[in-house]
Amino acid sequence: MTRGRRWLVCGFLMGLGMVHGYEIVRDGEHWPFCSYGMYSSLQAGRVVESYRAVGVLANGDELPLQDEAVLFPFDPSRLSSALHAMADAPGGGERLRLAAADLLRRYEARRRAGLHDGPAISRIRLIFTRHELEPGARKFARPLLRLDVADVASGSQ
Repeated sequence: MTRGRRWLVCGFLMGLGMVHGYEIVRDGEHWPFCSYGMYSSLQAGRVVESYRAVGVLANGDELPLQDEAVLFPFDPSRLSSALHAMADAPGGGERLRLAAADLLRRYEARRRAGLHDGPAISRIRLIFTRHELEPGARKFARPLLRLDVADVASGSQ
């Protein structure tokens, strides 16, 4: 390798190290140089809160909507994060209602197009749950708190 090429590679690596160092000190969020804050802290609490979508069948039974084909373009964790952000924003209740209406519209359109094999649902509910963290998730079916934050029926969108 020529001397010039060696200096170029060393300079590039030093510059990369300096950018990383700057982002670490500044605690910035400029990908790919960020510190990935989501993974850099310990969750000390014993409670987890989340938003979920459930479909309601004509007979009133609830069907948890977990499959990415059903929630497209979301997956359950991204949907929960998006709903958290909506709920915390001004006008959160109306935003959640509009999100539920959109989820119901997308669910039925994708079902009719054969993109998932879920049953026909008459409504969608967005629910907020608070669970106690415990080994094996023994109490997952019994949350500490469950709130229906949005409920949209087909035809009322």
